[in-house]
Amino acid sequence: MKKLIILLITASLFVACTNKKKSDGEANASMIEASQNGSLKKEQSTPHVLIVNYNLKEMSIEEHAELGANVAPNFTPEKIEGLIGKSFIGNTNTGVYGGVYQFSSKEAAEKYITSEFWLGIEAHPNLVNFTKEVYAVPPFSNKSNGIWANRKTSSNPADAMGMHLLVVKYNLKEMTLDQHYQLGVDVSPNFTSKKIEGFIGKSFIGNTDTGVFGGVYHFKSKEAVDTYLNSEFWEGIENHPNLVNFTKEIYGIAPISAISNGIPML
Repeated sequence: MKKLIILLITASLFVACTNKKKSDGEANASMIEASQNGSLKKEQSTPHVLIVNYNLKEMSIEEHAELGANVAPNFTPEKIEGLIGKSFIGNTNTGVYGGVYQFSSKEAAEKYITSEFWLGIEAHPNLVNFTKEVYAVPPFSNKSNGIWANRKTSSNPADAMGMHLLVVKYNLKEMTLDQHYQLGVDVSPNFTSKKIEGFIGKSFIGNTDTGVFGGVYHFKSKEAVDTYLNSEFWEGIENHPNLVNFTKEIYGIAPISAISNGIPML
């Protein structure tokens, strides 16, 4: 079965490689065409994901939770231009906390991380070792419930109980951007709740400047994440010869995410 999965993924890549290589203009045109065919609303620009991580310094987990509850009402689309939603995340085992945001555009994400509001957060004496990464979200993420503007969401904090977020990152090896894009188009229909137990949605992500690609997944539980990462389907992806240097990070999602439109539902 494992060999079959790897063979199917490799076959998809082979088809992409044998097609005539698209120019940058043609690649952009295909994204626009996908948007007009319903993957995204025509008037939308490309959504972008912002992943923020940090550690705590001289602050307990309880104090951090209280801080989150106090600031959460500031993270709404009404108060932050271009914000679609934010999932507050944390992993008490690794000591890494932060948030995964989706913005309507790259410009909105960059404006946020240069705003006085953000700079005030980054200057907090008990929040240290910040990292900020911005990624584009391709239109075919709509097939995997990964376009947050098109998602059903919950305003009930109880719906976040047990929910976990998985961030996967990797680099490309001997694969062009167009070939990788086509691979994403080919495999995206496999990321559905009917095919993956406990799956809610996946935003395919990529940053061509840093050469980092991957996905941001929401799952109903930690057990569902573990089952996925131990599946033959995932093993086939991780063993793809052109996808290398994988990292996998798992986080719980705080109930306060309900305030910031950060709890996706099916």
